[in-house]
Amino acid sequence: MLPKELLDARKSRGRIYLKFTDESHLKLAKAVIVAFKSSVGQSYAELQEKLKHLETAKNYRKVRGFAKIIERECVFEVPTKLNPIEVRRFLFERGYVTSEFERLNVLQEAAKHFGVPIEDIDRAMFADRDEEKVLKAVPNIEPEELIKRYNLSLLQTLMFNALRMSFKVSSNYQAIFRKIKWLGLMYELYEDSVDITGPASVLKLTRKYGTSMAKIIPEIVKAKEWWIRGEILDDYTKRVHIFELSSSDNILLPKIEEDIEYDSSLERQFSAKIKFLLGAEVVREPGILKAGKYAYIPDFLVRKNGKEIYVEIAGFWTEEYLKSKLEKISKLNLPMLVIVNDELLAGKLKRIQGKNVVLMRKGKIPYKEVMAKLKEMLS
Repeated sequence: MLPKELLDARKSRGRIYLKFTDESHLKLAKAVIVAFKSSVGQSYAELQEKLKHLETAKNYRKVRGFAKIIERECVFEVPTKLNPIEVRRFLFERGYVTSEFERLNVLQEAAKHFGVPIEDIDRAMFADRDEEKVLKAVPNIEPEELIKRYNLSLLQTLMFNALRMSFKVSSNYQAIFRKIKWLGLMYELYEDSVDITGPASVLKLTRKYGTSMAKIIPEIVKAKEWWIRGEILDDYTKRVHIFELSSSDNILLPKIEEDIEYDSSLERQFSAKIKFLLGAEVVREPGILKAGKYAYIPDFLVRKNGKEIYVEIAGFWTEEYLKSKLEKISKLNLPMLVIVNDELLAGKLKRIQGKNVVLMRKGKIPYKEVMAKLKEMLS
């Protein structure tokens, strides 16, 4: 995210629009990168001076935003081997000086005490201040990538003040809901979208919760198709503005190539074998199903001749996990085949769930039995 003062947006008729960057900003992005690279070995203050020369009344938020993104990955060092705090303490204990002669005497005393030249004492006094730190290394980032990262950071910065955020995605469901759970976000599930309730709904607009909402954005925009809607609170007017964005808007964002992720080699093998043996379409993490007030994402959807069967593979689980899984599945009222490990409580599961359960033996899926069940359920 960016500091709030760098949020570049406009408001109109109850809506808010972000001023994203595009190819027209490549020259500016390149200039900011050059400013950093040419400042290696120089102080942070000197770097800032170069950046100020790039700023105008129209682009200063962009320049500072680009700089913040690069700066996160830079390496800065204190330009002295001395401890600035110890040096300051030694000097201040000598009291005030009222002339240049007295100042020189104190510096000479310090130089003798620390065993360094007097110039090193002068340099070390405030060497730990940000403006005195020296730039040692700059990340290797291209202008196009800098623009994409800026756009993502801008979007996250806006969503920091979201009272409520709704989204739809075409994929990446498991990663999104793992993140939602890990961040402790509250959500409501609807037929075609998910609502994440913002910090205003928990009585207090907390920075931690706002940051958590912003952190879910990168997972959402990884999907091939996505849509986000936010209700954004204005800090100053306390008015709420609506923000909307989708993959069809073609905003330049960091893109990670979509790859089908499997939780285990067992699931990868299952997908390949069912496609081959049954000649069916096998979809990994087919979508979000509403199980009461919870989101449920099955491992697979097997589709053939217009008919669909959901498949859940539970290789290793505890009794608590089993109960939670059963509770969700019982509320779905959808055709589902459950494949479970036979080492723990699988017998109990089979009695509860009935015939659409296949037991693994020694961690291996009995594909002959699975094929028979799927054919029966698809017929």
